[in-house]
Amino acid sequence: MEERQVKIIAGLIIEDSITLEIEVKQYLENLLTYINQVEKLYIYLRKKVTIDEFLEKLNKYPHIELAECYEYGEAEIYKALIEKAIEDQVDYVTLLKPDYYFENESFLEMKKYVMQSDVSRIALLTPMPLFGCELHERKSEEFRAIKGCRAYGALLNVDIYKETRGIKEEYYQTTFDYDYCLQARLLGYDIMLAQNLVLRKQKYKVLTKKIGFITLTTFERDLLDIYYETRNRYYLWDEYQKLDPAYVSLDKKLAKKEIQEIRNKDKNYREKLIFYDRGRLDYKKGVLGPIEL
Repeated sequence: MEERQVKIIAGLIIEDSITLEIEVKQYLENLLTYINQVEKLYIYLRKKVTIDEFLEKLNKYPHIELAECYEYGEAEIYKALIEKAIEDQVDYVTLLKPDYYFENESFLEMKKYVMQSDVSRIALLTPMPLFGCELHERKSEEFRAIKGCRAYGALLNVDIYKETRGIKEEYYQTTFDYDYCLQARLLGYDIMLAQNLVLRKQKYKVLTKKIGFITLTTFERDLLDIYYETRNRYYLWDEYQKLDPAYVSLDKKLAKKEIQEIRNKDKNYREKLIFYDRGRLDYKKGVLGPIEL
């Protein structure tokens, strides 16, 4: 297939101050794994934070634009980024955070793939998401269709997006991306995983719990993510129970497994389960959008 030119824009969500020299250096290095492959980078500030030194390092990149989106949800920001792409006639968008980076030119390889292959039926192309310490084994099957993925690091096909209902802003945080994947698949499009192209998350915490001579490990889960994911999942299950029962059944099993892992491996599991219970209760009350703690 003849190579075609594609335009990509990226959105970078910043929620915390970037003041330490080591953070500024690390996050700049992370940004360099994709900045030269995008037409424009929009930096979205979700909170009033200090990032002056970080921005100063970015002065040499004229295609960066800063937007203050205080108290906006991730879903609202993602939707705004996609609408900007439609307005600017861009082909793809991707969403990131400062502590994400593409390993070994993975973003460039993803861009090459959408330039050189028939991707007319691919709604989202996602890299393999891993924490910094996780091992990655190369797969013989480079690309495979999956049921859903997170927005972070994935290339969203803007033309296909126009055929869908769009992003559910009321989900606010988490699950809006899986809802979009379901929409796209029900229209006959694919969600494709690039198994040998890696997106890594730098900031994470490994939890350990000893039971006798056995040490169990897991990754720390954000309390608000637990709440929103729990609440939104129930809404998503309701909506797609008849439309995609196989996905709903699989996701219910996954949710149960995640809760069991928190119970078994997290010493502070009671705090996590409080947010899980609140998410389930708010679903029953019909609560959507952001919550106040």
